[in-house]
Amino acid sequence: MLAVVTLLLVSPIPLQTWRWTDATLQPVDMVPGWQPVSALMQADFDGDGRIERLSLLNGHATLQTDAQIRWQSPQTWQVRQAEVADLNGDGLPEAVLLVWRPFKSWPVDQWLPNGGRIDQFHNADGFSCQLILVGWYQNFFRERWAGSALAEPVKSFAVVDLSGNGKQLLVTLEASYEDAESLPARRLKVWEWNGFGFRVVYQMDGSFSQMVIARAGAGLILLSAP
Repeated sequence: MLAVVTLLLVSPIPLQTWRWTDATLQPVDMVPGWQPVSALMQADFDGDGRIERLSLLNGHATLQTDAQIRWQSPQTWQVRQAEVADLNGDGLPEAVLLVWRPFKSWPVDQWLPNGGRIDQFHNADGFSCQLILVGWYQNFFRERWAGSALAEPVKSFAVVDLSGNGKQLLVTLEASYEDAESLPARRLKVWEWNGFGFRVVYQMDGSFSQMVIARAGAGLILLSAP
């Protein structure tokens, strides 16, 4: 059984469990005996038979082979979460990074009559939240994909194969740029790769905490704490 388990953060209610059925989260009974699964933090990115390791320390992400640093995040980035996955389904590993960095508007906005479509997508300090995929391409580690500033900043994400078909989905807990860091997320979203970026395939409003992936029997669940 593949399910998502989420505990509402501010309401003193029992654990809630949902199963991913027909692209919707359906309530089911709690799955006993679940065991947490650690996020993947290493892979052979460049196909040379050696393992690259992804690390995150004090908001700074690094990819290295043994003691050799192959890529590191710019100083202007605040990396909140990092994980190795293949969200774009190209068969190659990428580092999935949840990044806060100085806001940049779309360059084309300055020529459009109704420009500035993302100008409000940042916090009071001028930082916007973005998801960025870093991988090996044309003999270099580089950004394989970088989304625009998100309309609703992501507090945490999980990568999980909800359908059991080998396709990884991105699950996010999202808030508002006006929210304090200590406040819970406002909604849960499930995203899939559409060939050019991510599109939302499901969302649920509520008050949610951070998530962890866990295994329950033959399936995977997603957990958060009240």
